[in-house]
Amino acid sequence: MQINKSLVKGSIVLLIAFNIYNALNFFFHFAMVRIMSVVEYGVLASLFSIIYILAVFTESIQTIITKYTAKEENIGKIKNIFKKSFKKAFLVSIFLFGIYCILAIPLAHYMKIDYPLMILNGTIIILAFLSPIGRGILQGKKKFSALGINMIIESLGKFILALLFVYWGWSVYGAITATILGVIIALLLSFINISDILKKKEEKAQTEGIYGYTKPTFFIMMAILVFYSIDIIMAKIFFPDDLAGAYAIASILAKTIFFGTQPIGRAMFPLTAENNENKKKSENLFGNSLVILAIGIITALALFYFIPDLIIKVFSGKEVIESSAILFYLGISMSLMSISNLILLYKLSLGKIKGYFLLYVFIALEIFLLSWFSNDLVQFSLALVAASTAFLWGSIVLVDD
Repeated sequence: MQINKSLVKGSIVLLIAFNIYNALNFFFHFAMVRIMSVVEYGVLASLFSIIYILAVFTESIQTIITKYTAKEENIGKIKNIFKKSFKKAFLVSIFLFGIYCILAIPLAHYMKIDYPLMILNGTIIILAFLSPIGRGILQGKKKFSALGINMIIESLGKFILALLFVYWGWSVYGAITATILGVIIALLLSFINISDILKKKEEKAQTEGIYGYTKPTFFIMMAILVFYSIDIIMAKIFFPDDLAGAYAIASILAKTIFFGTQPIGRAMFPLTAENNENKKKSENLFGNSLVILAIGIITALALFYFIPDLIIKVFSGKEVIESSAILFYLGISMSLMSISNLILLYKLSLGKIKGYFLLYVFIALEIFLLSWFSNDLVQFSLALVAASTAFLWGSIVLVDD
């Protein structure tokens, strides 16, 4: 296996930028868990689980835009892709927000969360459709530095505004408002990032197969995001508020493995999409990515295994024994999901997308296992590990040509 310099360079740039982004998101949760009670933080973490699920639109749209701009050299045609995508994304997002407002009525009841807070949280749907378009162009044209800076500004804005709003006494409302404003700031900045493209004369782009590609991309991203997000929501339903809060603390920490290794797949994707006809080069790119991913996973799991109490105490500002007891198990689960994510991104870049609907069998399995093994947090966490193992198997075996 040869070392691919473009992948390594892109991975390093995105790893630095994404880990600053993730560090700021970590400090956001670090601050919120210390300012809020365990119960309040449990509500916030549950709302963020919904945001993570809604991010399916962000991930799928960005993946699609990345793929089609990676192979397009004509700037005028890229501008056309941007304008058509932005218009359609806005109209669809308004429609889906209306549906969300209806579904949020029973969901607010079962999750014991105020309905107005659920609606405020749901406005992220509109931004989830619009923000990835500019970022997808940046990623597709391998402008990794601009992409990273854009994301850093989003998380920095969210962090600063959340501290201010929660200090004013807005509690969970303040944290969610800050999150929304952070995305708006990044969206506006993305227009500046691609201003050279927007200034060009528009030419009609040929995007044959984009709708055929959109469907599997959306459902694959949806499967990944729902799978790694639904555990906190189910914990909020099955466990008392204090235990749900303890689970949320450990789960958010474990998810840093998934978020922290995402840049590897993002750097790999436009390169393998660009070289999808060269099987040997694509396989080499994937092999490089897998090695980098493994290094990150092993490092994180070692910390979770040897010093879980210290990690929980530093993060939450208090000793939460229930969180410490499950941190390593949840770390294993998120490690397996990180590998699944990389494999599925690789297959998407090559067009190997048949069988993707079978991934939803493993979401059903996850829901069944978490419901059945919900007597205590350790049992619940081990059930998530089992479901994640099954999901990884499905990603390797079931999704292909």
